[in-house]
Amino acid sequence: MCNVLKLIFRMSYLYSGLFIMGLDSWILENGNLRKDVKNPYSSGCILIVGILFFVVFGTIASLFFGVLLLTGEDKVLPGFALFFTATISFLFFFTIRNYRKVSHLIKTIEFLSETSILSIRETGQPDTEFSLSEFISYMILQRTERSSSSNSGSTVSSGNWRYWDLYLLHQDGSCILIETFQDKESLKKGLDFFKTKFPFPIFDRSGSGLTNPTSSPISQKQDPKKGETSSFIKTNFVDGGTRIDILEPKSFGKKFILSIVPILFFGGWFTILHSFLEDPENLIFLIFFVPFSLLFLGILTVLTIFVLFKKTEILANSSGLKLRYSTRIPILSSLLYKERSIPIETIRNLRTLRIEKDSYVLCVSLKSNNDQKTGSILDFLYNVQAVNLSDKKLPGDSELLGLLILGSWVLNSPGYSDLVYAENEIQSVLGLEEVTLTFSDLISS
Repeated sequence: MCNVLKLIFRMSYLYSGLFIMGLDSWILENGNLRKDVKNPYSSGCILIVGILFFVVFGTIASLFFGVLLLTGEDKVLPGFALFFTATISFLFFFTIRNYRKVSHLIKTIEFLSETSILSIRETGQPDTEFSLSEFISYMILQRTERSSSSNSGSTVSSGNWRYWDLYLLHQDGSCILIETFQDKESLKKGLDFFKTKFPFPIFDRSGSGLTNPTSSPISQKQDPKKGETSSFIKTNFVDGGTRIDILEPKSFGKKFILSIVPILFFGGWFTILHSFLEDPENLIFLIFFVPFSLLFLGILTVLTIFVLFKKTEILANSSGLKLRYSTRIPILSSLLYKERSIPIETIRNLRTLRIEKDSYVLCVSLKSNNDQKTGSILDFLYNVQAVNLSDKKLPGDSELLGLLILGSWVLNSPGYSDLVYAENEIQSVLGLEEVTLTFSDLISS
């Protein structure tokens, strides 16, 4: 639901010209290049329009279905419709309330020319710094997002938006999104802009033919600041290893949403089934019932169990990683328990990704010579991610497994610096000697 509302916000900002993706948001000051980003979903005309729509829609729909519920013979259909209307309205206003609470949060990415440092900052979070000498290239990725409308200059077909994401690629394979472009021309201008100031080579994986090996070395002028201890990452010695836990804020609203979204869809299925059983000769209900059952009872059940309620325990020792997968649904937690061991010799890198849709991912990449077979259906289902990691695999990776995934624009919650801290903690426990990538490794495969 939150992703749907984000899409509505994004469409509104695109059409109003307020949601700018390009170089206009970068500030050049005293030789430093900085970009500040505020929560794009916490303000604007869309709030007023959305609130008015849901107030009017909710009032009319509630009155209409309320009357049907009180006066009609059939109680199931109007009852569910009334519940659906109230729930959707609640989710909208709850999301708006949460976004308004974090309207003061600012994310900053800054290139410090004098010290050759890349600084990533968030309101209320410790700074994370990297030496620019640790990065090996720019990387271009292309993605397509589905939309209900088209927007000239960024569509590949009706209802699809195309974006080009420009990343900085670290020598351990971690990538940091620095800018997103809506067309090739603005992408080329952006590359010229950044490459003039920071001459890394370009690794193009979008099929635009922009790979460029020319570069100038950037020396390390100052050691980056060491990361602070994270208050959201806890380590405990259990079962002969160190368990790494990430503490996320608990709230009644979040638990309610996690529970109510599946109920909405399963309730919709039950309502259609009830209507069909009441009038089995009505083929209209049958036409809707079959695909609805396949899609929502199949796909939604998988997503609910293995994504929405997924639980991952990470244990590390000198022998490798042990991942314990389960679901937070009490009845199924023991039945669907899955444990996967990853020997240290198969681990290529630990990586923290700063990617599209304001997401942060801690992941582990495995070597191409990894002979471990993971054909279990549970392995596949538990590795279905809420974000796309397939395009983040680099040449030489056999697998890229997401360990911890964080959204953003959440008050008093873990952020990018916490995942970097967790990465360093796991690496320290493993005693891992990571593979150091070069630009030649990227283009030779």
